[in-house]
Amino acid sequence: MKKESSHVLEVGGEGPLLVIHGGAGRRLHEMSPEQRAETDAALARAVDAGYALLSEGASALEAVVAAVHVMEDEPCFNAGRGAALTLDGRAEMDSCVMLGDGSTGAACGLTTARHPVDVARAVMERTPHVLFSSPSTERLEEWGIEQVDPSYFVTERREAQLAEFKELEAARQESAQAQARAQAAEDARHGTVGAVARDAAGRIAAATSTGGITGQQPGRVGDSPICGAGTYADQRTVAVSCTGTGEKFIQEVAAHQVSARVAFCGQGLADAAGAMLDAVDGRGGSGGVIAVPAAGAGAIGFTDGAQMNYAWAWRDERVTHE
Repeated sequence: MKKESSHVLEVGGEGPLLVIHGGAGRRLHEMSPEQRAETDAALARAVDAGYALLSEGASALEAVVAAVHVMEDEPCFNAGRGAALTLDGRAEMDSCVMLGDGSTGAACGLTTARHPVDVARAVMERTPHVLFSSPSTERLEEWGIEQVDPSYFVTERREAQLAEFKELEAARQESAQAQARAQAAEDARHGTVGAVARDAAGRIAAATSTGGITGQQPGRVGDSPICGAGTYADQRTVAVSCTGTGEKFIQEVAAHQVSARVAFCGQGLADAAGAMLDAVDGRGGSGGVIAVPAAGAGAIGFTDGAQMNYAWAWRDERVTHE
């Protein structure tokens, strides 16, 4: 019998709906009470910012960008300030936005954009292209993107994580215990933020932003900015944002797979999300997904053993989980 290894929640219902995530995966260290409180408050601010716009009649795009903006400014998440650091100690960030009508923009290798999600939106709205790699500071200025010194993104917490990762990698060959702890560090390297929404007109949108993984080789790109892997939206089905082991989500074409399972297999959204996560788990990956359909309840899912930060807002309901 096939092992089911995912956990999926249905959230919200008809009408405007916003679901966000602040990353999912296995944690090398448990969060302290202070870190939990910080994360919970940040999730609440992000979901409130996005849903306030939906309540005023704004588009799903405006809502997901507003929610991601907040999380990109919060150092407790792996996006924007507080992004994971590459082996050479820099932040290289990726982002993507996609609308239900197929409009898409994405960027990777960003080092100066304060809000990477704004770059993805600019690609979608200001160019005939879909994906830019390491756009120049001059081009970002032309697009009206706020830029900061690369040191802005570096935090003491991320520097400590990088140092620990390097130490564990160096000790990996010394003992079975060191190998096990290094593997735990590998599993805990990933993180992302994302948002999916449906507005009063029934339009759906998805946005994802990430700093990649701790200790990644410079130039590495994961699933987040890849349309269909980490981010996807189709007005006929669903808007999706993923988080976790990026290489495995790419191999599964994860975000599009959720949509395809709904469209072509006749699966309900929760079953489709769960089946995709089981497939990621089967490849040795971990992580989570959020999804909002063109009609009906949304879904939040994560693989067995993963911890996920998420929040959602619908009508008068507000839920946060860290």
